[in-house]
Amino acid sequence: MAEATILFADNDHDFLNTRAEFLEQAGYRVLKALNVQEARRLLEEARVHLAILDIRMENDDDERDTSGLALAKDLDYRCVPKIILTGFPTYQAVREALGPVLDGLPPAVDFLDKREGPEALIQAMERAFAQSVRINWGLNVRWGHREELQPPHLVSLISPDVPMEWLADRAGELEDLLRKLFYEYGQVTLGRILARRTGWIVLSAFAYPPQGPEEQFVVACGHGINLQTEEACYRSFVPSKAGDRTVSLTKSAETVHFGAIAYQLGRRVVEEVTPFAEFYHQHAADAVAAVVDDLFQVALHSWYEKEREERGQPVEALCQDWLGPDERELPQAELGERIAGICRAALAAGVMGLSCSPHKLVFRTPDGTEHAYLNPAPYLHEERVATSPPTLCGITHGRLDGESVLVDGTGQTWVLDFGNSGPGPLLRDFASLETAVKFDVLQGVGLAERHELERRLLDMQHLAGKVDAEGASPEVEKGLRVVGQIRSQAAGVVGPEIEPYLVGLLFCAAKCFLCHRPELRYTKGEMVVFTHALLSAGMLCRRLVAWEDRLEDLPTQAANSLWIDVDNQEVWVEGRRVTLTPQGFRLLKYLYDRANQLCTRAAIAEHVFDLDSSDVHPTELKLMERDQINTNLSRLRRAVEPNPGHPKYILTVRGSGYKLVLSNVPSDGDN
Repeated sequence: MAEATILFADNDHDFLNTRAEFLEQAGYRVLKALNVQEARRLLEEARVHLAILDIRMENDDDERDTSGLALAKDLDYRCVPKIILTGFPTYQAVREALGPVLDGLPPAVDFLDKREGPEALIQAMERAFAQSVRINWGLNVRWGHREELQPPHLVSLISPDVPMEWLADRAGELEDLLRKLFYEYGQVTLGRILARRTGWIVLSAFAYPPQGPEEQFVVACGHGINLQTEEACYRSFVPSKAGDRTVSLTKSAETVHFGAIAYQLGRRVVEEVTPFAEFYHQHAADAVAAVVDDLFQVALHSWYEKEREERGQPVEALCQDWLGPDERELPQAELGERIAGICRAALAAGVMGLSCSPHKLVFRTPDGTEHAYLNPAPYLHEERVATSPPTLCGITHGRLDGESVLVDGTGQTWVLDFGNSGPGPLLRDFASLETAVKFDVLQGVGLAERHELERRLLDMQHLAGKVDAEGASPEVEKGLRVVGQIRSQAAGVVGPEIEPYLVGLLFCAAKCFLCHRPELRYTKGEMVVFTHALLSAGMLCRRLVAWEDRLEDLPTQAANSLWIDVDNQEVWVEGRRVTLTPQGFRLLKYLYDRANQLCTRAAIAEHVFDLDSSDVHPTELKLMERDQINTNLSRLRRAVEPNPGHPKYILTVRGSGYKLVLSNVPSDGDN
């Protein structure tokens, strides 16, 4: 077994050299360590398949010295099988070494007395390789259809900063990973890279058992910690049954630095799937819009039905976590300097039109027209952009973008990349995909056209509204239509109110422009994206804060209770602007005009829903009333009530109808 590498760590120099020579004669490559520090260094830098550790690595005369066992129990090296070797075996040490663990291997797979001799050690090693190392040395690996995906190349994609002197060992380790993952097969062929982000790639793979047909997989491969998180999130949050859209985790493997997970996409032909971004570029807007519908109505439908709840926190508080600790903790002055740095870098790269001051962003169109927006730094730092709770939460994918969504030739979709999956605001997936379309998927679109796209989207008054795409350039028109479809799907899940959704977009935009690293230089195309994200954040801030500032000019009822601006057909509830569907507004207006008065179900049916009883059987009319009124009242309460489960404004009068309760409006019994 010429490929097998052993780490042998023992503080007895003579014993270490003698045993190592014996193992080398048996065909193993042996890396020697005389102390724990050297053993750790070798585990970090070298390609190690099995470790043999002396239990007393510091002092043979100290019965309390279990430094070798402590190293064996270190979770950073849990995937390396270890044999504990000592001249001082005790029951307690054996129990600690061989006891079960919750995850991965036990601290040691075997325990030997040094006096048992080298033959016993060889036998223990053979057992460990067969039962615990489990590397298929005979697996025939094709590294791409044209051998273009060799291990050094894949390592450079996952870990571009790996030192050159470590590259050979890392490449060998990555090869070991695939030989572990496909242990039961005779051949595996890597197809193509479907997705890539820092520390993580996704490839198609085709595996061939010794007997039987080809099996197709999508393999996520990357840094071990990333894949551990992805697997944990998959097992905790991904619905187990999603019909033919089930993404099944079939196997996983790990080495010290890498991890891999093999998924299967139901019965689909993996060779026929493409990332969403690629599908977007190859198909017309109608086809892409249909894919958006399929994604949210089919592939992710079962996700959004799980653990739905309304949390008593504003959406912006929950969105803060999207930025990550480094971005959240930026002082306002540094955040402002980062924004100014993007404007300077954009100008240096030839991206014209955007300038900034501490409180303002100014965009100048090619014809010289200036548009003033807000510098987002103060609003992100001081949390001045606010919406009122509650926030509708549930299980979300957490990172929808152009690569985490796969599409086949019929427009059916699957999702991958589960490292961010879990509880959160349900608007997150929709805002994330819209952000990806605008910043990452659009190609060949300059900043002026991107500004026009954002301006038209900000004209929307609610999520289910129509997007004005007339007269836009073809690429912008396509982007508007696709984003409009994303927002329409969002309205069906989180409701039509647009302000919380815009807050989600603001944090997505901030996450994008804060990825700009001042010490690096970027191409003009890359700087267009960073500048677009910054401009989008400024435009969003101006619209959100404009609503906030309007409160100063509205009646106190708008801030303290429920108030309808009849002229503008706007609804304000305790300081927040609520967006309703036309039907919802009509219903609320009817109740509002009769505040603190009983509105019977029959009257609501007649005057709001135009249900004519003259030609309808009474039983059928009653069913129609029930369906129309119950559905719309439920939606209205979700939109306007601070706590829909315990309404304070729209109350049910059992057996009669409903009453809108407003403390500052006289009731029908008052004089």
